[in-house]
Amino acid sequence: MNANRNWSLVRNQRNHPRSRPSLMWTLIRILWAPYLVQGLLLFAQLMVLRVLQPILQGWLIDYFNQAEDQITQNDALLYSVYLVVVTLSVVFVTHHTDFRNRQTGMRARVACCSLIYRKVLRLDQNATNNAAGLIANLMSNDVARFDSLPAYFHFVWISPFQVVLIGYVMWQIVGPTSLVGIVVMMLQTIPLQGYLSTVSRKLRSKIAAKTDYRVQLMSELISGIQVVKMYAWEKPFELIVSKVRAVEMKLVGYTSYLRGIYLSITVFTEKTTLFLTLIVFVLNGNSLTANITFVLSTLFNVLQFTCAICLPKAILMAGETAVSLERITDFLLLDESKSLETVDIPSVCGVQTVEEPTTSGHQTDNGIGIQMINVGANWIDSQIPPTLCHISLDLKNQSLCALVGSIGSGKSSLLHLILGELKLGAGSVSFYCIENGIRTTKNSHDIRISYAGQNPWVFLASIRENILFGQPYDESRYQEVTRVCALVEDFEQFPQGDLSCVGEKGASLSGGQRARINLARAIYRDADVYLLDDPLSAVDTGVARHLFEKCIKGFLDQKTRILVTHQVQYLQQADTVIVLDRGMVKCQGTYENLVQSQSQLLTSEQSKELDELGRIKKNIQVTPTATNSNDQLAEEFKTVENSRDIPEEEVTTGNMSSQVYWSYFLAGGNICSLIFIATIFVIGQVATTGIDYWVSYWSNQEAIRFTLQSKRFNTSNTSSHMNIDDNQLLLYSTSHSQWIDEFGLLHQDVAIYIYAGCIVSCIILVTLRHLLFMKMCVNASCNLHNSMFANILVTTMRFFNTNPSGRILNRFSKDMGAMDELLPNTMLEALQILTMMIGMFTIVAVVNPWMIIPIVIINGIFYVIRFYYLKTAQDIKRLEGIAKSPMFSHVTSTLDGLTTIRSRGTAVESMLRKEFDRLQDEHTRASYLTIAGASVFGLTLDICSVILIACVCFSFILMDDGNFLGGSVGLAISQSLAMSGVVQYGMWQTAEVISQMTSVERVLQYTNLPKEGPFTTEQPPSPTWPSDGGLIFKNVTMRYADNEPPVLKDLNVDIKPGWKVGIVGRTGAGKSSLVSALFRLHDGVTDGEIIIDGINTRSVGLHELRRGISIIPQEPILFSETLRYNLDPFGHYSDTELWHSLREVELENMISSLDIPVAEGGANFSVGQRQLICLARAILKENKLLVLDEVTANIDPITDKLIQNTISRRFAECTVVTIAHRLNTVMNSDRVLVMGEGRILEYDHPHLLLKDRNGYFSQMLQQTGTTVADELAAISERNYNSQPNIRVREPSNEVITAASE
Repeated sequence: MNANRNWSLVRNQRNHPRSRPSLMWTLIRILWAPYLVQGLLLFAQLMVLRVLQPILQGWLIDYFNQAEDQITQNDALLYSVYLVVVTLSVVFVTHHTDFRNRQTGMRARVACCSLIYRKVLRLDQNATNNAAGLIANLMSNDVARFDSLPAYFHFVWISPFQVVLIGYVMWQIVGPTSLVGIVVMMLQTIPLQGYLSTVSRKLRSKIAAKTDYRVQLMSELISGIQVVKMYAWEKPFELIVSKVRAVEMKLVGYTSYLRGIYLSITVFTEKTTLFLTLIVFVLNGNSLTANITFVLSTLFNVLQFTCAICLPKAILMAGETAVSLERITDFLLLDESKSLETVDIPSVCGVQTVEEPTTSGHQTDNGIGIQMINVGANWIDSQIPPTLCHISLDLKNQSLCALVGSIGSGKSSLLHLILGELKLGAGSVSFYCIENGIRTTKNSHDIRISYAGQNPWVFLASIRENILFGQPYDESRYQEVTRVCALVEDFEQFPQGDLSCVGEKGASLSGGQRARINLARAIYRDADVYLLDDPLSAVDTGVARHLFEKCIKGFLDQKTRILVTHQVQYLQQADTVIVLDRGMVKCQGTYENLVQSQSQLLTSEQSKELDELGRIKKNIQVTPTATNSNDQLAEEFKTVENSRDIPEEEVTTGNMSSQVYWSYFLAGGNICSLIFIATIFVIGQVATTGIDYWVSYWSNQEAIRFTLQSKRFNTSNTSSHMNIDDNQLLLYSTSHSQWIDEFGLLHQDVAIYIYAGCIVSCIILVTLRHLLFMKMCVNASCNLHNSMFANILVTTMRFFNTNPSGRILNRFSKDMGAMDELLPNTMLEALQILTMMIGMFTIVAVVNPWMIIPIVIINGIFYVIRFYYLKTAQDIKRLEGIAKSPMFSHVTSTLDGLTTIRSRGTAVESMLRKEFDRLQDEHTRASYLTIAGASVFGLTLDICSVILIACVCFSFILMDDGNFLGGSVGLAISQSLAMSGVVQYGMWQTAEVISQMTSVERVLQYTNLPKEGPFTTEQPPSPTWPSDGGLIFKNVTMRYADNEPPVLKDLNVDIKPGWKVGIVGRTGAGKSSLVSALFRLHDGVTDGEIIIDGINTRSVGLHELRRGISIIPQEPILFSETLRYNLDPFGHYSDTELWHSLREVELENMISSLDIPVAEGGANFSVGQRQLICLARAILKENKLLVLDEVTANIDPITDKLIQNTISRRFAECTVVTIAHRLNTVMNSDRVLVMGEGRILEYDHPHLLLKDRNGYFSQMLQQTGTTVADELAAISERNYNSQPNIRVREPSNEVITAASE
């Protein structure tokens, strides 16, 4: 791509290493040639055609003001034809250049978006922290600055030439007085507008930063909305977003007021300049004529368009675009991920070492080995202690290496180092193969590495597309991969098998299904090295053993594998075991060697785990696992409803509803304030139009005065166009006073005072109306955002499950950006031009009443054209807005799976680039149609305006009976000429308003979402509720939608206060759905009763319920705020209590301050540390009911034991409900609830359940291995015997009935 190639060239050709590459010059190199051609064409139009218009207008006015009949009617008609032809030429050139220039801006926008996405694919892992909001803002608001800038930027270099030319023409008319007008025009333009541009640019930088942060918060909220709801954190989240939004809107308000002042200046600049020029001209003793007045007026109008409207707008846009370019450049200069460089390695153990380049992608038959020598690496530069330190290891080819260690020990970082995601700080990393006893070093670029991340990543596509991920479809390999990854039975449960859509972020899948699809993607690719980051934790015990035996040990037998795991029962089957501790290799070797040297090398907890396994190693018996057995591998699809594709985004069709406008205006103010603003608009326009009329009146007065003076002194003949007889002369000469002279005309100084008063009133009223209107728009934007955000917080979970995050973020980024900054400016311009058009038509009709007929006809034509244009333009604009959402979703998905994507090599990156380009092309098509439609619309309207100009000119000439005064004719023609540009621009702006109102329409769609609730009740339960923690499910059935089958089916269970209950079952059995029912996340489609301490949860508010239950979720969510906020967003607890909770989970020594920032998603904490922080939250709340949702799935045994010990100590008197895959987690439970297909299969003490050898729980336990099963059974028996109070089985006929079913 040209942009990417030129940007790389600019970066590489910097004169100095510290010099900053320029994105602006990159764009110039691509776009300069066609843009320059349009600039030259625009130069000819402004320098020749636009200057000819006032000259021809002056000749026409002379026909009505001539003292002698020197200009004939035929000459006047010819001048009129010339004027019409020139005006028509201006119209065609203007619209052609505007269309082409906007097309250039569109190309710049597309190029920048492509550069941004390509940079995303190369971003260093550290740079991705808090990047989602920044990227969304860059690709929505920042690149939008390119759309309009090219249409105005040519005026920056054309305006000086035009000033000189028009100054020369004015000098020929009024002499040195012309300098007054030009100087005044320049003073109003350059210093004032330049200052406003500078201030606006600074404000834009601040606004962009605040918008980035707000969008980042929204991105995190959408990603973690379920956790926010379960914690009942809506209020604190609303508070922090409202604070950020308030600061943002304060800055937006300042910018809006500046834009309002700028638009005010464009209204009175030409009028003020003409006023001062005429006053100086008259006070110097010169006679004022209509020719001089209106030729100057039109010349100043041309100059104003260039210097006071387009030039300041170009400077303003250039300033804002410069800020956007800097922000995009900053992003493009962020650190990039670089693959490991191959280094020479010494001869080891007598094996000769040579280096041999290989063809990229070539498979090595004997496998690849990895050697590290004194490796050091750090995610954060200069951090002490480093992430990895003094790592030395040698992984043999075709071996299985198990990587174990406590949380934060550096296991995942070591994999990222091999992938090249973590920059090598010291030491060396090399890849090699051994052939015929010769060790050959391989370049890292020639090694194919496949990676399965700790957090499963799936994207919005079918299951098959997720597994293939750019690889060609090999049916036999695909079938084998899905078999060894235990996905065959899952496919049978999906409505469309493996072609079913997984939803955004795998919304339609259970956690275990996501993990196995993630693993299948990694092993489907034929690679040299497989890096598997804890793929066994998210699945139950039987499936985990199947994955290890059939997939990792079986299918990948001849490959080099590094397996990060916390499930130490598999270590004895690994070729090498490496134990990491605080970034260093604690010990490494074979399993037997580690067991023998455990006292020196292992911590006590690791020794205990390995010792237990070592004692039973020789006797271990693995229960055979048949991949085609329903009993062994039955995996139920989580919900049929979720398997369906994400529904299409709602698209409103037809004309924009008037309710949208009313909603917008009423959000900005009440009825009284709206009426007041409308009144000010009308009065302001009367003052503005009054100035033009007064200039005409004054010019006619001066012409009459000159004629009367000539008649009195008999110095010249009376003009044939001014038949003033002796009686009129006598009348004028006898009626005079301090206001009126002897001719009955206003004194010159009185006319000047009135003129000045009109100017002052115009300035005050226009400025006031603009500021008031901008204030209303700021209020509307603020209130609509707050309303939308409040609705998002309280809407149902189904909304988030059926709407991709990009779709929601599009509302908060692009649509809100349009409402904040684009819509107010466009709407104000449209209203301003609409009132100006009314004033112009009124003046023309007053001067020549016969013109009412063509005015009515042409306005009717305007309306018809606008009507048909808007029918198309609205739908195109809606399509443009909708086409933007998939781009955001694609970028978000790419960020989530960045490590996986890069591990697949350049082919996958190229595939994703092409997909992004395809999505951007879809958006560009709609954008191009918007630009083209607007250009044709404007051209058609301007042609109608030219027809009106022709009617005005020819009507005055053909209907002249000697009573048309030059001032009146000049006023009508000048107003008509001004209309040629104003009408089409005004109509185009009204169409643009309607197009941008689609953003308001889309925002309003999210202000009326289905709501949860009520959140509070008039009679809330006691603040200490639940005081005991008793939990009863009665006939509970839950579905995700009214028209879908239930995912929980007639649950009946009684959990006594203080019981520790474990919930087990295969992935998709309904375990997490039970938690959703408890927290009423799908309240509207849940039947039955859930009773806590005798109170039906439906009788209490959602916040009252959710605050009374503590939960540690399966995926620990942290937000990019301080650690203090993540622990206590309500600010209820003291520092002492916060530190005490961290001490309880042994994090006190790892954290320096409660106010340390947390990266996006908690990226600066390991998964285990995030779980411990979530546990600290639960400790702070001290609730009597605690839910653990697979909290130990992705953590090491030591952290697992720490969590279990903390829970048993701090929550000994509480009811604890634990969802678990690891059976050892629930063996000490008072009860175990076995679920399957949304039903309760078994419910009793684990010891009693194990007495039934054919029971579900017994079968699950046997899959761990006979000896391990015996050990766990012994634990449950000891627990059963040590607690006599739980031996008596509680009568539960409902449970027995449900289980039997």
